[in-house]
This record gives sequence, C-alpha cells and structure tokens, in this order.
Amino acid sequence: MSLRLKTILGVALIEAILLAILLTLTLNYLETTNYQGLNQRASSTTQLFASTVKNAVLSFDLATVDSFTQELLHNSDIMYVAVLGDNGRVLSSAGNLPPAFTSDILETNAQSVTDGLYDVRATISESGIEFGSVWIGFDLTGLLSQIKDAKNWSMLIVLGEMLLVALFSYLLGSYLTQRLSELKNAADTIASGKRDVRLSTHGNDELASVATAFSNMIQALRQSENKTAIYQNRLEEANQSLESKVARRTADLVQSNDQLREINHQLKQTQEKLLESEKMASIGTMAAGVAHEINNPIGAVKSNLQMCQEYLDTYQKWTQITEQVIQQTEPQEALTRWKKQQYVDELYDDFSDSLADANDCVQRVINIVSALQQYSSYNQQTRQHFQGVEIFAVIDEALNALSPPANLKISIAATVYQLPPVMGRDDELVMLFKEVLKNALQACERGRSDMTHHIKVDGEEKGELCTITVKDSGQGLPHDQSHRIYDPFFTTLPVGQGMGLGLTYAYDIVRHHQGDIQLTSSTEGTTATITLVRQINNTATNNA
Repeated sequence: MSLRLKTILGVALIEAILLAILLTLTLNYLETTNYQGLNQRASSTTQLFASTVKNAVLSFDLATVDSFTQELLHNSDIMYVAVLGDNGRVLSSAGNLPPAFTSDILETNAQSVTDGLYDVRATISESGIEFGSVWIGFDLTGLLSQIKDAKNWSMLIVLGEMLLVALFSYLLGSYLTQRLSELKNAADTIASGKRDVRLSTHGNDELASVATAFSNMIQALRQSENKTAIYQNRLEEANQSLESKVARRTADLVQSNDQLREINHQLKQTQEKLLESEKMASIGTMAAGVAHEINNPIGAVKSNLQMCQEYLDTYQKWTQITEQVIQQTEPQEALTRWKKQQYVDELYDDFSDSLADANDCVQRVINIVSALQQYSSYNQQTRQHFQGVEIFAVIDEALNALSPPANLKISIAATVYQLPPVMGRDDELVMLFKEVLKNALQACERGRSDMTHHIKVDGEEKGELCTITVKDSGQGLPHDQSHRIYDPFFTTLPVGQGMGLGLTYAYDIVRHHQGDIQLTSSTEGTTATITLVRQINNTATNNA
C-alpha cells in the first residue's frame, strides 16, 4: 500500500468518524426536539379540548360537544377525536376511531409509538370528580417522513463530502509523495551498484532535510567503498601468508586433540577399573562378613558334635564294662575307679550343654540366613501405596518392641506429638525407628556403667518435611568408621551380637520414603536425624 493511498484512507477515515459523530448528534437532537414538541403539543391540545367541552359535558349538551369535536378534527395531523362519559359511553366522536378506548392503546410519549398514531387521553373533572374523558389520536406520519428525509439528506451530504475529501487527499498525497518517489528511485539506483546519483535539495521542509542526508550518505558510501577496496587488497595479501600459519596451527591442534582423546580413554578405563575395584571390595566385605558369621557357629556346632560323639563312645564303653562287671566277678571298686577316671558322672551335664550350645549355633546360622533372605527380599519387593502415618504411634510401637535396660531413660519431646502425619507405610516406619532406637540402646549399653544414660526423641516441622532426631548419651562411633555405618554386615558389636544390617535397613527404608537420614557422633553420644515427607491435604501418594 502506497503512502498516497494511506494518506487518502487516513484522512477519509478521520473525516468519516467525525462526520458520523456530528451526524449522529444532529439527527438525535432533531428527532428529540421534534418528539418533545409533539408531546407538548399533544398534551396541551388534549387539556385545552377537555377544558373546552367540560361545561357542555356537565350540562349534557351533546350538540355543543359534537360541534367542538368536528371543529378540532379539521386539523390535518389529528386522526380522531372522541368524548366519553363517566361510564365509558361515547358522547361524541369523529374520524377513524380505534376499536376500543382502553388504556392498552395509550402511549407514554411519542417515541414509544409503533403504529404511527399517537393516542392521548385527558380527563374531564370538576372538584375532583371525573365526569368523562377526551381521546385524541395524532398522526405521526408527517413527522416520521420529515425525520427520514433529514437522515437521507444527511447521508447524501456525508457521501459528497467524503468524495471531496478523497479528491483533495489524492492531490495532497501526490504533492507530498513526489519527493519521496525521487528518493525511492535514487535508492534503487544505488542498490543496482551505481553511485552517480543527484538529488534536488532545495526547500526547508523535512523532505528537503532527508534529501540532503541522502546525498551525504551517498558521498560517505563512495568513500567507504574506496577504503574497503584498499582493505580488501591488504586482506588478500595477509591471507596468503596466513594460510601456512593456519595449516601449522591446525596440525598442532589435531595432535593435541588426539592426545586428549587418548588421555580421556585412559581416564575412562581407570574409572571403570576403580568402580570395579570398589564393587569387588564391597562384595568381598559382605562375603567375609557372611563367612565369618556362619563359620563361627558352624565350627562350634562341629566341635560340640565331636564332643557328643566322644561322650557317646564313653557311654558305650561304660555300658560294655557294666555288662562285663555284671557277668564277671570283678570287684565293685574297679568299676567305680574307671567311672571316676572317665568322668562318667559329668557326661550328662556336658552332653546336655554341648547339645544346647550346638542348638544355639544352629539357630544363629538360621538367623543369619533369615536375615540375608529378608534383606534380599526387602530390596526386591514392590512398594505399595503410601498413606498418612502418625509419628508418635510409630515410635511408641517401636519402643514397645524393645527392652531398654534399667539405667536408661527414654524421653519423647512434646513436639513429636504435634507433628503432622507423614507419607509412608506404618510397618516399614516401625522397623525404621526400631533399628535406630536399638542402635541407640546398644550404644548406651556399651557406654559407662556408672552413669544413667538417656535417649531423647525430638521432632520439628519444616514446610513439607518432618524432622525427627534420636539423640543418645552412649558410646560414640569412631570417626574412621563413620563412612561405613550403612554398609551391609558392618557392625561394631562383638561376634554373635549383631548382623550389621540394622542401619542398612533404616537407610533403605528412608530412601524408599524419599527422605534422608544422617548420623553425627561425638564423645557425648550419637544423634540420628531422620527427615520424612509430611502428608499434604490428607491424600495418599505412591512411592516413586
């Protein structure tokens, strides 16, 4: 779209908007004043006619009433006149009367007329007593025709003015865009590669300023092209000497890249070997722990069974000797002497102790195998839906499953009661706090026996998380062993007193509950900090 057309359309649009506003206001004013005049005329005519015929109606002079009615009908814009008595009976009428004189045909004002007939009514009253009414119908056809003609003439005037505005806008746009056309032609010439362009710069308007700036630009462009040609020649000369430098530099970069690729490959191999070494070390630790835990009870079982075999052999010899003594005539003293030498009287107690010890060792092996199976199945089982779990109820159930010593005091802070429910499974959370509390009990049992130990459980709500701390006053964990506390089968207890899976269970439970567990140990005791996700809006979610 050209600037000339934009100018024509812009001026025409502005003119159309202004004329539309002016025409609307004028026609509205004309229509309003005409209707107001008609309303005033109809009201005054009706009231005046009612006053005129009042005496004739009161005296029941129908001839006079009929005379006034015919006289009023001579007006060209009055369609009918009717005078009604107090009972609604027509006393006199003239013109095109309506079917019935009811309030339904009356209009509040001339603007509400829809049938072209403005029906007006006035009462005939004296001393507040109504004796009849006057009905007059005013014809609005002439008024509506005048208003329509005014609108039509206004539209014709608007169209004529729009055409004149378009013509003058075209002439003005042609004059204003003449210089712009010259600038456009000059720009096209420059774009084609020519620089010998001359522009007229006479005048003091903005277009003259643009033409002057355009001429200055052409001159600056010529100078810039000359400088560019000089720089281009110098650049070509520099490129010829730079190619050899780039080739040498590229060769160095390729060599360095090959070296980096080789180093990276070696680092990956070293990393894989390191990971494999750590993995094998962990597997070796687990295997050593399992072997150590199982070999000890198995060795004890083997030793006790050997003792039981020797005891059975002794019993067998005792039985044989007894039979010989009974069959022979050897003195009783020889049998008693052999019985003392072979400790026959102690065989029963030793035999019972050996069997009991063997049974305990077998039970230890069963417990070890059961713990391994439980740990394996726990890590492979499918997680079920979580639900809201009360922390205090879980801790209380975990404490009931333990047997704390007499010199141990356990306190639960009031903040634990106030914690909101957390998302999880109650059986797993009971196991979590049972293992943490059992670890604290064992630490207190290994501590000083001449003092009263204590375990304090505290809680705190932090946004969408709940933090529970279990602090004991027992023997702390050595610093060089703190990084292994969650490793399977790692324990600081003597052989046979622990499997080393308690904190491993706790770590796995917290991880599957999308929480965190941290243990900090010092000479004054150990603090376990457990963080769990609180329940939001009492809705259960699935474990990720």
